[in-house]
Amino acid sequence: MRSPALNLAFLLFVLFVPGVFGQAKPLALSSNKIAINGVVKSSDYSFSQTYDGLTLHVNRTSSVLDVAVVADTTGWVAVGLGSLTMDGATIFMGFIGPDGKVSFKPQAGSGHSHHDVGSDVRATIISFAIKETAGKTTLQLALRPAAYIKRGQSILPIIFAFGTRKSFLPLHAFHGALSLPLA
Repeated sequence: MRSPALNLAFLLFVLFVPGVFGQAKPLALSSNKIAINGVVKSSDYSFSQTYDGLTLHVNRTSSVLDVAVVADTTGWVAVGLGSLTMDGATIFMGFIGPDGKVSFKPQAGSGHSHHDVGSDVRATIISFAIKETAGKTTLQLALRPAAYIKRGQSILPIIFAFGTRKSFLPLHAFHGALSLPLA
């Protein structure tokens, strides 16, 4: 027999947790056309979710998968597709260097690290933009959706992170993952 305290804890868990960690609304096809210029308007995206210091935005049309991250950092930002961990994800990372130049790298996750990708992954990028303004760094991507969403696929695994330095080497200060349902 369970104690009354354990019963109460279980009841609170069942009632409270789904509201906090509820499932994301399915990402349906939209007709939104998004300008890839480093300026994100939440209203342009079908999905937007704020986490601890980072907001993830996703939109999907028949010809473009738009993904953006806006983070409270002047360091690097990243988003990855295809896995809920670095291992197996296609990762897009970037930052604005001290000289004001954009640094951008598509990477392939392998274990707990990543390495450069081939031309096949680079060919999935339609356009990208990185901008740093008022202590926030934004990475916007327009990708070919067929490379990341296969016929019959029901979720889009996404990882996201940011670091505090202007380099591709330092570990993240924040990271998260999401299984975004597809409509």
